[in-house]
Amino acid sequence: MFFLYTSREIEEYSLELLTFSFNFLLYCIMFSLEAKIRTDEAKIARANGLIPANVYGKDTPSTMIAVGVSEFIKVYRTAGKNHVISLTVDKKKYDVLVHEAQRHPVTGAFLHLDFLTVDMKSEVHVQIPIKLVGTSPAVVSGGELHQSLHALDVKCLPADIVDAFELDISVIDHIDTTLHVSDLTVNTKKFNVISHQEEPIVSVHAPRKQKEEDETTASVADVGVATAKAESAE
Repeated sequence: MFFLYTSREIEEYSLELLTFSFNFLLYCIMFSLEAKIRTDEAKIARANGLIPANVYGKDTPSTMIAVGVSEFIKVYRTAGKNHVISLTVDKKKYDVLVHEAQRHPVTGAFLHLDFLTVDMKSEVHVQIPIKLVGTSPAVVSGGELHQSLHALDVKCLPADIVDAFELDISVIDHIDTTLHVSDLTVNTKKFNVISHQEEPIVSVHAPRKQKEEDETTASVADVGVATAKAESAE
């Protein structure tokens, strides 16, 4: 049996294959981290230049571990909370996500980490950042941009998690325009969007000074109308 594909379909498939290969290579090379079992208190681990942590999951009992500061920062800078990390604990490997990263409020140093084990064949609930791209003509003409939603709630397979969903704001060409979740381009075959479709993401409004002037002008006009009505009534 032979299947005929258009050049566009072949190009799209090749691009998907290349993207998958690149992401898999990143996962294998960059997103690997080693940890050791921790028996001491968290403050002792920090005093020894380590970050205290816990690894746990559906079929993984909570285990106290510790990771190197520089090693974790190197991986976290690229992986963040939205990429699977291959965590090795005493020669046992876990596929994990950084579920929570507690930081010092002043120095920003990592105080404690929570690693959540994931099944690569089961969907996970994650929040993927929304990245605004393009230039809005309404902003160029003086409008003020306000982003109210910064991440999209989705369920997907761990391997399908992306760094961000892009939203093109160049389509906002006049004041008082709002883009919603429904305006995002999302591959629904891979992502089950939990966020409400009508939830606003970004909008462009008139500058505050202009808005105040318009409101003042409207108020003055209202007073003028009221005065005219009163005089005619007399």
